[in-house]
Amino acid sequence: MPANNYIAVIEKAVRVLEAFEGRHEVALSELATRTRLVKSSVFRILFTLERLGYVQKANGGRYSVTSRLSRLAGDYPPRSNLSGLAAPFMAQLLRRFQETINLGVLDGGEVLYIHVLECSHAFRLAAHAGMRSPLHSTALGKCLLSRLSRPEIEAMLKANPPRKLTARTITEISTLYNEVAKVRARGYAVDGGEDSEGARCIAAPILDPQGHVCAAISISGPAMRVKPSRDKEIASALMDTCREISTLLGYTGRLTDKALSGGR
Repeated sequence: MPANNYIAVIEKAVRVLEAFEGRHEVALSELATRTRLVKSSVFRILFTLERLGYVQKANGGRYSVTSRLSRLAGDYPPRSNLSGLAAPFMAQLLRRFQETINLGVLDGGEVLYIHVLECSHAFRLAAHAGMRSPLHSTALGKCLLSRLSRPEIEAMLKANPPRKLTARTITEISTLYNEVAKVRARGYAVDGGEDSEGARCIAAPILDPQGHVCAAISISGPAMRVKPSRDKEIASALMDTCREISTLLGYTGRLTDKALSGGR
């Protein structure tokens, strides 16, 4: 093979990735020692890999390889790994908003909660991993429906007919589909007391490498604390969080692009 076909900078990048040796977090100086590259070069490579979603920088300046590399081989993390991946991001949301944070997936025509972080308020929305909720009345459910076509939504709700849970619960299929269309357009969903009286919930979707909604994260609490005036702030934080998790899973687009704006 002609020598001019060999790209040295790619070799250096691969050497940096191989230098992690399966360890979760490695310091910049250690990677420089292992690769025998100058620290400034390793830093630039790590910076580029971080921007591309293949490396993430942890607290304290240590680096770790993301699951995006395994996505190239066609692997996809089981729910337990998804929960572990999302957990630190959920903890950040809990610290910032001091309300219950939920991670849910679509399972058997319902929302299945796979990870929950409860806030410390005495008056809070109680939830736990393994709990199930309807799709039509929850912000998580609306997000999970947002990647489905209208026939798919209708078929799913026919198997699990929407029940009136509060005065605000949407039970008409056409109205619900319009609500789901809003989620596609803006990138987040709102439950304004549709599932439980006096409660409000905001959620955003997590996308897999193919752009399908594989999960969603929500912030839920009493309506007197999770006020409509806070929707923009909370929704922005959720979408940023879910965008980061989607990137770590291997998704390369935007949460509000065509992957989320229509049927498959």
